[in-house]
This record gives sequence, C-alpha cells and structure tokens, in this order.
Amino acid sequence: MVEWFLREVNFWENLRVHPLIRKTVDWGNTRKNCRRLNIYKKFQEKILEILSRQINIEDVIEIKNLLSDLKDKTMDYIVRQVGNTSQGLRHIHAPGSVAKKEGRNLYFGEEFTQETLYKLASRLCNSIALGDNIGIYSEDKDFMRELKQLASIDFGYPFKIELEELNIASYETEHPYIVFLKFILWLRERFEAEEDSGKKDSLLLILDRLKSSSISLFFMPTKKEKWRTISLPRLDLFINKWIQHEERRKGIRTFIDNIDNFLEVVLKESKRIKEYRKVRNLIDLLMDNYDTFCHELIEHGVPDFHAVRGMMDIILDLSTRYNVKLHFKPLMIVTEHWIF
Repeated sequence: MVEWFLREVNFWENLRVHPLIRKTVDWGNTRKNCRRLNIYKKFQEKILEILSRQINIEDVIEIKNLLSDLKDKTMDYIVRQVGNTSQGLRHIHAPGSVAKKEGRNLYFGEEFTQETLYKLASRLCNSIALGDNIGIYSEDKDFMRELKQLASIDFGYPFKIELEELNIASYETEHPYIVFLKFILWLRERFEAEEDSGKKDSLLLILDRLKSSSISLFFMPTKKEKWRTISLPRLDLFINKWIQHEERRKGIRTFIDNIDNFLEVVLKESKRIKEYRKVRNLIDLLMDNYDTFCHELIEHGVPDFHAVRGMMDIILDLSTRYNVKLHFKPLMIVTEHWIF
C-alpha cells in the first residue's frame, strides 16, 4: 500500500512544491526524526570534514548518496505518519479534521484502515491548487487529466494555477467560492477566445465534466482554524443557467469587474488618507457577503438576497466615505435572472 501511495501521488516531487501538501506535513516532528538518523549524523560529519580541505569528486558523490538516503528515510517517515491508523484523520486526509490525540472528544469510535487513510490523502496530494490556499479534486480521471494538462501548458506545472491569471485580488484569496466562480468564468472565457481546436476541445471537456463530476475543494487559508473540505454537488444547474448562457455570463462578468474596479479605487484612496487598515476591515466584511453570494449561485443557481443586501450596505458606506461611485445596474442584471 505504501508503494501504491508513493507511485499514485508522485509524493516526493509534489511535496517540494505543492502548496497544500507543504502545509499538511508535520515538518517539526519530521526534522526532529531526521536529525536522529545515523545518515544525518554522517552527512554532518562529512560536511565538517571537507570544510577543512579542498573538495574532490569523490566527496561530491558521497554527499549526493548521503542526501539521497536521507531523502528516502525522510519520505518513509512522512508516509508512515500519513498511514498511522492510531491517529485517525489528519489535515492531509481532510483539511479541517483533527487527529485523535488532538480532539478525542470529537471521535466516537471511528476506525480507519491504512488503505482508507492513504486513499484519502491521495486526493489532496493529487489536487490542483488554485493559488496557495485552495485545491480542486475530482474522482473523474478525464476531468483531472485535462485540467492538469491545462495547468502544465499555461503555468508550467501540472498541479497549480496562478491566481493572478484569474484576476483574483489578495483580499479574495481566502474566500473559496469567489475564487472558484472566477476560475469557472476564466475557463469559459478561455474557451471563447481559444483558436486552437485541440485546446478548445480540452476546455470544453473540462466545462462539461464540471457539470456532472463530484468536486471537492480543499480550503487551507492562513488561519488554520478555517481549514475545511468542501464537497460540491452537481454544478449542471449553475453551468447551464449562468455560464453557458451568454447574457447572464456577461452580467456576472460585468458585476465582478465593477466590484474589482470599485475596490481598487477605494484602496488607493484609503492609502492616500492613511485609512488602509480601516478599509481592509470593511472589505473583509464585504468579501464574506460576496463569498456567500457566490456560494448560493454556484450550489443552487440563485443569488442570496441577504448577502446582496449586506454587500450593498457596505458598498454604500465605502462609496460615501471615499467618494467613489459604483453603479448597481450590474448587480441588478444578475439578480433579475434568479427566476428559472
């Protein structure tokens, strides 16, 4: 099972660069364990030895071999921790969960086999990161294959999509539904603009699979207490009604762009009069309502009018404080289509 896990997730290569895997590995205990190894001590002794003389090719070969052995031992330790059934679920299995020793009162006799733990961990390890805080995963292998290929072509590696390309601001990165909505819009707009028939077919397949595939979002923002695993239902209602429909899709795009432009001006003005921290607190409240709005739109195909009201109140407050105008027509375009 260990061999399957390492092969399935290409663990060492992903471990070095995948932002979500890096967050879930217990580096503190891993370092302590590695420093106790004889190989680590030999490596230290070799470095101290060659510092007193000129290095030669045999030294380079020996250091390379020691590092390779140390890497293998470190990986063995990490993988054993992943499959340790006595600890129960950890963040690498499902962000937001806690091990038995950390939350015994949350466990009611659940038992997990090593096989189950490895398979759960492989989901996060095989996920495609949207920035550094969110991972997207599906059991649909065709969907994941095409998405990884798209990430490789556009961003240079098959497990991360940079948020700058999706026009996602820093204050949006810790709001999963805003990021996911912008990601879906980006996919559709890439499809519309793409001229290469092969890439166009790939984008169409991704969009079609999104409608019927089970999607998991692994949300891992800066504050660990906010980590959670989000299971999304079928998205065919949202995709068909809001993304495939040109007028409604353009309405969402105009709505999003207006908010982006409005907040850009507000932040610039707040910095000028040295009220940046105050305005960021208001923007965080706005983003909470905005995220709820996107949540309901994605999962149920209808906007949340309580969230809309919360957004309007904060936008009016910011508009009055900093004398920045925002027209509500784009918001009306979105909300007027809520009836099926």
